[in-house]
Amino acid sequence: MRTRTTLLCAAAIAAGVASSMAQSNVYSLNIVGYANVPTPLGFTFQSNPFEASPSDSAVNVIPNPNPTQGGSYSGPWDSSNLQLWTGVGWNVSNFDSETTDTTTGFVNGVGAPVPTPNLPSGIGYLVQNGQAASNNITYVGTVRTGTNTVLFPSRGTPYAIGSPIPYSGGVITGLGMVNPGAQGGSYSGPLDSSSVEFLKVNGAGAAVGYQVANFDSETTDTTTGFVNGVGASVPEPQVAIGGGFFLAQNTAGTYTWTQILNP
Repeated sequence: MRTRTTLLCAAAIAAGVASSMAQSNVYSLNIVGYANVPTPLGFTFQSNPFEASPSDSAVNVIPNPNPTQGGSYSGPWDSSNLQLWTGVGWNVSNFDSETTDTTTGFVNGVGAPVPTPNLPSGIGYLVQNGQAASNNITYVGTVRTGTNTVLFPSRGTPYAIGSPIPYSGGVITGLGMVNPGAQGGSYSGPLDSSSVEFLKVNGAGAAVGYQVANFDSETTDTTTGFVNGVGASVPEPQVAIGGGFFLAQNTAGTYTWTQILNP
C-alpha cells in the first residue's frame, strides 16, 4: 500500500480538508497541519482543531517556553490564562512558565500550582490574552480522520464546544451540526429549541455577552436554519477554524454531533 503524509497549511485547511482530499491523490491517514488563530488582547473563544502530540495537554497545544528561567513573565503567554467551562462557570488557569513557581505550567489566582488543563477534541475554552500586544496561537497536530462524535446528553445544559475536525463555515453547512425537521411540524428538528451562543467582546477585548441564534428547522420560519429571540430569521452563524462557542441543548433527548472525514 502506498503511503504519503501531506502537510496542510492553514489556507488549505480553511478551504476544507474533505474537499481538498477528495480532489487529490492522498493515501495516508496521517494528515498533519497547522492553523494560526488570531488571539487579540482580551478574550477569545477557541478550540483545539487538531490532535496534539504527545497529548492534548495545554503545554503541548499552546506551548509557553521560558527562555530565561529566573526571569518572571518571560514566556509568550505569561500574564494570560485559559478558562474551561465546568457546566456552571469558568475554571481559570493562569499561564506561568517559571519553573520555580510551578512544574505544571499553570497557577491559580494566588500563584499556587494547579494541574495542566486538558484541551481535547470538541471542547471550547476561553483564552484571555494579557500580554502587551495581540498575538496568534498556532495550533499544530494531526487531523482527526474517520468518525468524530460529540455527545450532548443533558437538556438545559450549556456546552462549550468546538469542531473536532478543522472545518470552518456555517454551524450546519460547514460544521455538520445537522437539524432536519418534519416540515409543517413545529420543533421537530433534533436541535429545535436549542441555541448556539458566540462570545461578544468590546474594543478593549472585554467580554460583554453572547450573540445568540436559535435552531429552527421549519422552513416557513427561516431558510437559514436559525431565528433570533423573537422568531425572526437570522443568518447562519459562521465559525472559523479554531473557534469555540456554546451549544445550549434544550431538546428533550440527547444529541450526537457527528463529523466524518474519510481520506
